[in-house]
This record gives sequence, C-alpha cells and structure tokens, in this order.
Amino acid sequence: MKRQRWYPSRISDQIPWLENFRTKLPGYETTLGLVGADVDACVASCRYAIYVLSQWLAPVRAFGQAATETVDILMSGEGPTAVVLPAFTAPALPTEVASVPPGVLTRLFDLVQRIKDAAGYTPIIGEDLGIIAPEDTSDHPVPVVKLELLDGDGHQNVKINFTKYGHMGVYIESRRGAGAFEFLGIDTESPYQDERPLLTAGQPEVREYRLRYWDKGTPNGDWTDLAKVTVAP
Repeated sequence: MKRQRWYPSRISDQIPWLENFRTKLPGYETTLGLVGADVDACVASCRYAIYVLSQWLAPVRAFGQAATETVDILMSGEGPTAVVLPAFTAPALPTEVASVPPGVLTRLFDLVQRIKDAAGYTPIIGEDLGIIAPEDTSDHPVPVVKLELLDGDGHQNVKINFTKYGHMGVYIESRRGAGAFEFLGIDTESPYQDERPLLTAGQPEVREYRLRYWDKGTPNGDWTDLAKVTVAP
C-alpha cells in the first residue's frame, strides 16, 4: 500500500484526522455521487480505527510492559509470594462502534481517490476532508524529472515523470537531433507522455527534455538539467 502524503504519519495526528473525515464525509455523499453503502462502511472503519488508536492501543502497550516485568520477576525475582500473571481487559467498545475487516487504510485510500476523481470534487472539499497533501516547503529550485521508454504505435514513446513540489504545473521543452528546443506542453499532473512520431520513420533519434515550473499561466524558475533518451522504432 502506497503511503499518502495527506494522511498523517503520527498516531496522535491520525486520530483527529479520522474523526474529521468520518464526521464530514456523509455531508458530501450527494455532491460527490458516492454510494451510500461505501460511505457507511468507511465511517464504520474510521470509528473502529479511532477506538483502537485512542482507547485500546495505550492500555495494551502498558499491559505488554507489565507482562515483561512479570516475566522478569518470575524468572529472576525473589520472595515467597506466588507470581500472579497480569490480565488484560480491553476497553469497552463505544456505542455505534464495531469491529471491521482488515484493510481500513487500503479501503480509505481507494475511496479518497474516487472522491478526487468525482465530477463534483473541488479543492475546498479536499481541504475540508483533509485529503490534500501539505505543500512541500523545502528548497526545490527546479522540478525533478525521470524518463521512461514505452512501447508505442510503430515507435517508442517517452513517459516524462516529474515532481512539481507545490507548483501548479511544469512547462516542457524538447530538442531532437541537432534541432532547436521547441515547446512540448504544459502539464499539471505527472506523467506527461511524448507520443510524437520519429523525425525519420524507422530511424532512432535522441530526444532531450528540459522542464521549469509553470504557475498562473507563466513559466518561471530555472530549467532542469537536460534529460536525454534514445527513441527507437
């Protein structure tokens, strides 16, 4: 399962995130065209996860420590009194909370992707549900670029993977052979796929790419180092 940057990494932050998501999700069911059963299942999963993380986990960890200490006393302690093993009693389930099948985060991440793909989705909804990743504030003067070759119709295509670090998009230029750089495209979501035919059919060619950030209709920042690949028929 791929980690999602919008989902908190710390348990202490996951609990309020899950509470916010499960509370607000039903209010967007109609707007996003979600299936009611899926929403109900997600809410139930969030409720049980909150119980486990906020009420069950701390005492079970404390019990584990107590159990370890008891074993140490049993094996290496002293005194005439018989050892009494500690017993763990799980906190009672709150009202409306029930156990759910494994894979809570897998199901949640899948639902979030469907939410983002929905026609009614907006960034405002994303912010309200907490499913927009925080902007990367570290210093990234240029995008990061990685090229891949894919099989295409009569020739290879070039898949341009990029990371835009909080910018709206990237501005892409390309050069083939001894030609000049030419504008290739603007893309706001990685990857971009270059499906142009070969300059000379049946003859391999070297393609070079450079990218810079694009924000509010204007390319800006420095160009990346040249990324180069040979495209074969």
